[in-house]
Amino acid sequence: MRLRVRERDKVHVITNLTETSTFLELKHSIQTLTGISPLHQELKIGYPPRVCKAGDQDTLISIGIQNGEVIILSELSLSELDSQPKANTSSTKDTIVIRVENGFVILREMEDDNSCLFRAIGYILFRSIKIMLEDRVESTIFVMDPEKYSDVVLGRSRDEYCSWIAQRNSWGGAIELAIFASHYKVVFDIQEIRSIDVKSGRIDRYGQGNYGQCVYIIYSGIREYLCLKHLSSILVNQSTLFQTYLDYDSIAFTPTTEASPEFDQTIFDASDETTLTASTEIADKMKQMHKYTYTADFTLRCDQCKKGLKGDKEAVQHAKETGGYYFLLYF
Repeated sequence: MRLRVRERDKVHVITNLTETSTFLELKHSIQTLTGISPLHQELKIGYPPRVCKAGDQDTLISIGIQNGEVIILSELSLSELDSQPKANTSSTKDTIVIRVENGFVILREMEDDNSCLFRAIGYILFRSIKIMLEDRVESTIFVMDPEKYSDVVLGRSRDEYCSWIAQRNSWGGAIELAIFASHYKVVFDIQEIRSIDVKSGRIDRYGQGNYGQCVYIIYSGIREYLCLKHLSSILVNQSTLFQTYLDYDSIAFTPTTEASPEFDQTIFDASDETTLTASTEIADKMKQMHKYTYTADFTLRCDQCKKGLKGDKEAVQHAKETGGYYFLLYF
């Protein structure tokens, strides 16, 4: 497919897409050619030209973009973005944001369950929290290099891993992030997934270094309500006693704090120190607000006798001794 993108007095040619490529892939191709982020792109197609308001996951053929199409590109200013209709979303007054030049770096929180890594990556890459959630197996196993990720690395056979990752109570972590980084560097030219740990401030980098493009996620462990239940007379596996949800959230750039998430920019230049610094500041704010918990050192209170406890080991011992098995997280 050959497309022409007209920008003022320039004409750019795109040849790396097909009819089944998505609108988001088109916008990323335009960004590569022009430097204009998808957030600031207004695309017009057809005759007379009309603004294309397709969804990011709509295919080019479904939008009506065909081989030889001329696409007119305009760059939206901040004031024009501000005038766009706002989505009816919940209040953003408690959302963590960092002011940067031309806008804000913002935390986009995912639902707290063991699928939040898939939601976070899906939102960053596809602007959809469902696209990778609908088939967790396809999101990982079919893009996995069998030589690099052997049974030894996976800690189980490939079939067992496939069965395990398909379960909603199985969380993604370092292996899955490494798999995604390896695969999406080809699809989106993303060289690095950067995961920032709230407790330590450590940045884990999955990919190939400080060049190309990168994305950011925030890891904050386990938080909010923890419950010990289905207690048996012999407590062997402590992890089965807790509703232990690993928590990953996404980082995005938004022109204003009131702008709809559809205007988010989630893919950044790997050399962009501003976004890196703002993302670490968000993690630091989360730490100050106690928006993180780890099983070894979280503080709990037995909801029955009100005794204060620290960590999962003390909670399990307390449950053995008293039969109390409902615990609330507190600070």
